[in-house]
Amino acid sequence: MKDSLKILNDQTVESSSGWKVEILSTDSLMYSEEGKSVLLEIEEHRDTIGADVEWTIYEPLAWCWDRQKEHIISQKESSEILNRIELAFWMLDLKIKEII
Repeated sequence: MKDSLKILNDQTVESSSGWKVEILSTDSLMYSEEGKSVLLEIEEHRDTIGADVEWTIYEPLAWCWDRQKEHIISQKESSEILNRIELAFWMLDLKIKEII
């Protein structure tokens, strides 16, 4: 079954397979799935006239669910999460400058 995406509002994308990306503010976003979540820092960059906006997404120093060190997210899972975040930004027509 193909995963379908739905834009819930101008800051949230949800998939039919159960994951969700929600931009909480100009400095954070929440990725969640199956009752677990991970918070990522983001930063908004505007050009000199303020028309174009690009985003930097900062990977967590330690990938873990719900900020609990015993719930570590594997490298494969973190890569998949970042791919889904990129897809959500594309759906919301938001440009990613870089992921670091």
